[in-house]
Amino acid sequence: MKALRIAASLLMSVVLVGCVTTTTGPFAEKKDLDQAVDTYTQIGYRHFERDNLFEAKRALNQALELDRRAAGAHLGLARVFEREREVELAEKHFNDSIRFGGGTESRFQYAVFLYNERRLDDALSQFQQVTQDTFYERRAQSFEFQGLTARRLGDADLAIASYERAVTLNRSLPNSHLALAELRREKGQVRQAYQAYSNFIGLVRAGQINQTASSLWLGIRLASAMSDVDMQSSLELQLRNRFPESNQFREYQQWRQDQGLS
Repeated sequence: MKALRIAASLLMSVVLVGCVTTTTGPFAEKKDLDQAVDTYTQIGYRHFERDNLFEAKRALNQALELDRRAAGAHLGLARVFEREREVELAEKHFNDSIRFGGGTESRFQYAVFLYNERRLDDALSQFQQVTQDTFYERRAQSFEFQGLTARRLGDADLAIASYERAVTLNRSLPNSHLALAELRREKGQVRQAYQAYSNFIGLVRAGQINQTASSLWLGIRLASAMSDVDMQSSLELQLRNRFPESNQFREYQQWRQDQGLS
């Protein structure tokens, strides 16, 4: 399966402040300051989502003028600079976000950044730290990305283990099931590959993902190896009707000729 550039969105969990307290004293002042920082940070995130990068930077910088240790604002600036291809500035703010307590989400975003910069060894190290957080809400997705990174590094065993953990945590990850089918087949583990592909088919039938020429061609070979005539016929028909100009269809035709089937 062709490795694709991966991206992840910022979480929008902070609620804008609706009013300002009139209570005086150091604790009230600290509360007001924190609320102001959160407000500017949230405004920056919203501008980022709308691709208004200048206004996003301005709001996030205002947050940092109030609190230089605001992890969320550093994370927001990192994403803005990443979008602008200011790679060194992006990395600085990713690291500042982690250093100032941004937690697992900051490390996850940093890992994605490293992957997209093709720094695969560094990305894998970060994903491995992310997946250690058993309470992280996107842990399954992190295992999936870890598997993708390991696969690109040529570590098939780690990739398989990572994808297995991903689907254990969340069975609705079609790319993980499909990757497992491909990796298991490459290792000659046909029965396990076919089981993974069957899980992928279940998500296709549920409308969660569509078949591609590559996924159909993989399924044809697995169905043939498992003597599943009905499945093979169904997949062949789809490949023939939907992707007649694809490289996979040409490979399929050659495969049939080699088997003396046409």
